[in-house]
Amino acid sequence: MSGMDSGGGESHGKQKKGRRPKRRMGVRMDMTPMVDIAFLLLTFFMLTTVFRKPQTLEIKLPPGSGKAEVQEANLFILRVDEGNNFFYNIGTENPKKISFADLTVLLKEKGKNDAKSIILIKLDRKAKYHFMVDIIDELNMAKLDRYSVATLSDEEKEELKKVK
Repeated sequence: MSGMDSGGGESHGKQKKGRRPKRRMGVRMDMTPMVDIAFLLLTFFMLTTVFRKPQTLEIKLPPGSGKAEVQEANLFILRVDEGNNFFYNIGTENPKKISFADLTVLLKEKGKNDAKSIILIKLDRKAKYHFMVDIIDELNMAKLDRYSVATLSDEEKEELKKVK
C-alpha cells in the first residue's frame, strides 16, 4: 500500500552547534490497487453497457419503377422560393402567394375535407431548411401523410417571379 522511509539521520554537510539535522522522510505509495480498481471499473462498464440501436425514419417508396401516376386534380403543390416566400396551387391552377400562418389553416382544412390529395413540396435549394421542417410538422399535425419533397426547377422559379 504505502510506506514511509525514515532517514538514518546522517548529516549532509556541516553541522552548526546546537542544531539537530532535519530528518527527511520519504513517502512511497503503491499505485497497484488503484490501477486494479480503475481497470475493473472500465471492464465492468464496457461489458454491461447496452448500445442504443440507431433510430431510423421509415420511407415508403412506390412499388415498381418508382413512377406513380397521380391525377392533377388531386395534386396540391406547395412551393418555397429563394426569398422564403410560400406559394400554392391545386392541380393546374396558377400559383398563389400565401403566408405561413394562412398555410397552416389551409392545410388543416385540407386534412379535414380532402384526404385523397397528394401534396408536393417544392423548395429552392437556397431556401432555409427549417421551412421544410416546419411544413412537414404542419402536415403531420393536419394528419396529412401523403406528401413528397422535390426541388424547384428553373422554369418554376421564373413562373414564381411573375406571381410576385
